[in-house]
Amino acid sequence: MCCNDPASPPKLPHKKGVDMAVSTHYVAHAVECMARVAPVSYRRIFHGVGIYHQGVQFAIIVNDHLYFRADEYSRSLYEQRGMAPFRPAAADMVESAFYQLPETVLERPAELIYWMRTAVEAAQNGYSLEQDEPYIDAPVRHLQAR
Repeated sequence: MCCNDPASPPKLPHKKGVDMAVSTHYVAHAVECMARVAPVSYRRIFHGVGIYHQGVQFAIIVNDHLYFRADEYSRSLYEQRGMAPFRPAAADMVESAFYQLPETVLERPAELIYWMRTAVEAAQNGYSLEQDEPYIDAPVRHLQAR
């Protein structure tokens, strides 16, 4: 197990009246495992936690499940392992671009770095746009590591 110090989980910002959908211990474990292979930062988003590498959000944690960003090139990696896409509770029919990471990957640094690179690349590529859809060329807001 990567996280050997459960006595000092990370501090997560919490909004009054909103239940956290992740435990601080799970976040500490996941972040520590990923930080062993590449620099990562995290912050609270909606009812979960966003995980970032150099300002690029490549993963989310919701309900103590870790999801990595996938695209048309990497989606099959998750599907071959039987992993499902993240589905927001409020939108049962909506699939996101995030797929659950197999738990065994988190414990294997050599394998984890491959999955992290793939997720960061998918996040950098963003969603594919159809040619007939409008495209707004706007600056991207970069997040500072906390």
